[in-house]
Amino acid sequence: MDEVITAENVAEAVDSIIDKLKKSDVSNVIYFDGWEGLGASAVLRAVAKRLTPGQIADPELKFEKIIHNDCLMWKSRREMQRKIAEELEISQAKYIFDKQDEDDDFSWINESSRDIIDDIAREINDILMSQRFLVVFHNGSDDEMKMTDVGNFGLPINQKFKGNKMLWTFRGRFRLNNKIQDKVQDADVFLSAKFPDKNHWWDILCVEAEEVAFNTCPEIAKLDKKQIALCWLYISKLNYVGSGIIDYDWTIHASNYWVCDGIIQELDIGDALYQVMRQDSDDPGLHYLMRNTDNWISTSHVFSGNYGFLPVPKVANTVSSFFLAAHQVDTEEDTLGLLAYFSASKLNTAKFLQDFNDMFQPTKNLRVLKLSRCRFRFSSPPFLCCRTLRFLGLDKCLDLETDAREEVQSWTCLYKLWVLDLRYTNWVFSQQMIDKMVNVRELNVEGLSPDNLSHVWGWQSKNIRKLRVMKTIDQESEGIKEAKDTFTLTSSFSQMEKMEILDLSGNSAMQAFPDLSKAECLKTVTVDGCVGLESVSRRNLPASIEVFSLVAASEQYPNAANITSMSLCGCRRLKKLVLSGLPNIEELDLCGTLLEQLDLDAMQARKLRRLLLLGCLYLRAIRWSDARRPQVEELLVDTFGAHPDGNHRQHSLPPVQEDDKSFQSHIVVIDPRLLLSLNIFARTSRFVHCCISPASADHSKGEGASEQGVSKQPWNGHADPKISMNNYKDIFDTVVELSVAPLICPCPPLPLESNCKGSCKVDIISGEKLQGYNNILGVFTDIVDSLNIHDDIYMTSVPGSNWGWLKWCRIEKCPKLHSVFQLRDHEQPIAFSWLETFWASELLTAQSIWNIEFKPVHVDSFKKLQYIHLDSCPRLIHVLPLSKNLPCLEIIQILYCTSLISVFPLNTANSKEAATNESVNFPKLRHIHLHDLPNLNGIYEGKTMSAPKLETVMIRGCWKLRHLPDVTGLLESRQPIVDCEKDWWDNLDGYNQSLYQRRSAQHYKKALPKGSILRSHLSTCIYILA
Repeated sequence: MDEVITAENVAEAVDSIIDKLKKSDVSNVIYFDGWEGLGASAVLRAVAKRLTPGQIADPELKFEKIIHNDCLMWKSRREMQRKIAEELEISQAKYIFDKQDEDDDFSWINESSRDIIDDIAREINDILMSQRFLVVFHNGSDDEMKMTDVGNFGLPINQKFKGNKMLWTFRGRFRLNNKIQDKVQDADVFLSAKFPDKNHWWDILCVEAEEVAFNTCPEIAKLDKKQIALCWLYISKLNYVGSGIIDYDWTIHASNYWVCDGIIQELDIGDALYQVMRQDSDDPGLHYLMRNTDNWISTSHVFSGNYGFLPVPKVANTVSSFFLAAHQVDTEEDTLGLLAYFSASKLNTAKFLQDFNDMFQPTKNLRVLKLSRCRFRFSSPPFLCCRTLRFLGLDKCLDLETDAREEVQSWTCLYKLWVLDLRYTNWVFSQQMIDKMVNVRELNVEGLSPDNLSHVWGWQSKNIRKLRVMKTIDQESEGIKEAKDTFTLTSSFSQMEKMEILDLSGNSAMQAFPDLSKAECLKTVTVDGCVGLESVSRRNLPASIEVFSLVAASEQYPNAANITSMSLCGCRRLKKLVLSGLPNIEELDLCGTLLEQLDLDAMQARKLRRLLLLGCLYLRAIRWSDARRPQVEELLVDTFGAHPDGNHRQHSLPPVQEDDKSFQSHIVVIDPRLLLSLNIFARTSRFVHCCISPASADHSKGEGASEQGVSKQPWNGHADPKISMNNYKDIFDTVVELSVAPLICPCPPLPLESNCKGSCKVDIISGEKLQGYNNILGVFTDIVDSLNIHDDIYMTSVPGSNWGWLKWCRIEKCPKLHSVFQLRDHEQPIAFSWLETFWASELLTAQSIWNIEFKPVHVDSFKKLQYIHLDSCPRLIHVLPLSKNLPCLEIIQILYCTSLISVFPLNTANSKEAATNESVNFPKLRHIHLHDLPNLNGIYEGKTMSAPKLETVMIRGCWKLRHLPDVTGLLESRQPIVDCEKDWWDNLDGYNQSLYQRRSAQHYKKALPKGSILRSHLSTCIYILA
């Protein structure tokens, strides 16, 4: 239902709308469109303030909750839901939103595409179900609004008899396009306003401007509402009268026009204002304000094939901005029609002239001038008398050549110039002109020939802040085309100390990148379409760069770029990088930048072989959907930090140890979610090392650091800390000297082979960020062959259950690991079928290594396991429930696991009776080392454990152990040697004694009481015969 209210101002409109919000009114959803689009946002804000709970006596207007949701600066549906949750003060909402936003950052989900969170919607619904509430919603999106969408946010608007209301609008920030009304769906009332007369349009325009000032950003709040209204009116007026005739280039020049015209003072504020101000082509109500814009003129100079040059207007003294475009028509009908149109509808009363000579006489206020497709004498232009010019734009203007050229004595019209914009106008600056243009802040040159650019490179103005030299061309008799000759920038920009923006787009013949190293204020560099560039070197760029863009193979620049290498290393402020159409690039160095995302798909970098991302602290995602393009051979990623000098050769990869140097690619991250972007690379590349490490870890390099920043600290596994720090260290050292081998053998090296494709190692130093993200490591479980987890105080279980290609596993100092690996109940996988080495140390709470009890295990699981080492796991009860043979196991070494009952308990997936009678064979087992295991009852819990190739057994402090493996089949001359306490040997089963040969310790004395410190440590000097 459509209704129109009559109101002179915001207060009267609020009174009319409040009547619609009474409980007795059947309208639940009310849309307000304002005065032809203006003022709606201010009215909604005033309604919300008027109806604040506790200030209304009328029970019909009492709302227990008012949710005022201003989303005119639209980001996403999720951001709208976040604001609702903030209004309702939902606990933990901020954490949930932030966490989901972070996840989406790492998953490369654009902010505008982020949807609502169902858990938050349920919380919102639960809170509001028992209350009467009002939703006041400023909708800045471009999507249709239906009631089903409102319900998805958790807002129960349509509860019968509750009297819940929703008041909303699409309008705000000068959003005046009438087509937006078509997107209003399911509103019970479509409400709009009208004025009783035409005297209130300026007031409501200022109200709209005030909304922009106080509800966008702090910079704009510095402006007066009348200034903002004039800025909007400036653009609207010129678009209305000349958008089809002249290119205003608002994106670049809107702020320039406002500042140069004198409406506002600061360019930065003008840029911010243009970003938040909606610019729609349909501006109803503008005709009521035209009388306030007589000082801004946009008109046409018509050239007709039938009539020649038609009159042009003389510029009045009050005009501050003047835009003139020549427009050629060929038919008499078009000529008369166009002339009548501009004379009657779009021109203020002015005197018409037959030429340009006197059109600017006498103008004392003209500050913005743009001439398009005009022809005049460049040596003596008609604007010479304009002494107040701030902005001068010449677009496709031609020189009116004459026989007698007059030498201009004075170019004072250029002295106050701030912005000079030349487009396809070969106006060569003389030295006299350049000397006058000392105040120019912005120089834009497009479509000039290389010969006419010499004056640009010789222009070393210290005030230049923005420089654009685009689309250099050749002027030929048959037309205009791109320059073929090599285009070289001869300027070093050494004197442009204040330059912030440099745009060299479209210079396809440019091969050498200019030296910008001295431009220490430079923030943005754009070289779109510069397809001839061969390389970009960090030596030519200052550290101040924040934005860099090179776009090729696009609609505007169809050719692909030739560039082969690019280094932005050391650009410590670079946070936005736009690259596309680079099929020939081979090396990309982005070390030390602030990039959050990198799009390799858009780059089309089929030949990229080396990608360096060291010290990229904020890197969140890499878009890389096809690992075959590019096939990167060397990838270095480090989200820890960068060397201050920006030299990637000095960037450290702190957690990378000596053993890891053989890997070709290293990925070192604080947040493991980044690995989601790189799993395709890890699957297809060779020798990849991935490390997850906390930012707080101390990885500073010691004296043994290599040139590549790889630590050379050796493994110090030969000394047991329990022994080295006790009072009997001197005795222990003496015994070690006499021993053949150390107490704890060093961990075997990584199983790297020179021709092994897909070799991948994962290091986890802290798994704090892995909590709740088990799927991250899950993508690596079928490609990783080396896994190292240490010093992790958060992880309770290693994610993933199969690890089908894992060969080498080392886990240390993880105090919360309860069960190291767990198989899901519904699985019967081929688990750890390639595992060769397993090493675990100082797992203080672990009760089992592989928690697969009561689960059937495939016959191929653990079939290549060769080495098991466990130490200092005081709560460990068992290692691996077993019902099958371990055909490759050679060494078992277990120390200081005081709760261990059985190394290989029965896997009771079968019946207990059947399992008890099973025998297992260890055909390659050669060495057993068991130390300080006071509760160990047996190595294998089943009937028989066969080890026909057993060579040595070392046992200390295992007083409950009564049986050793069956070694039947060995020759008597090759009986396995047992190194143990005499007391323990005396209690060994007699049959076992007959199969083994005991060798006394070299310094054996009468045993001290069991459990004494001296006895425990002296008995640790044992060795394994190879």
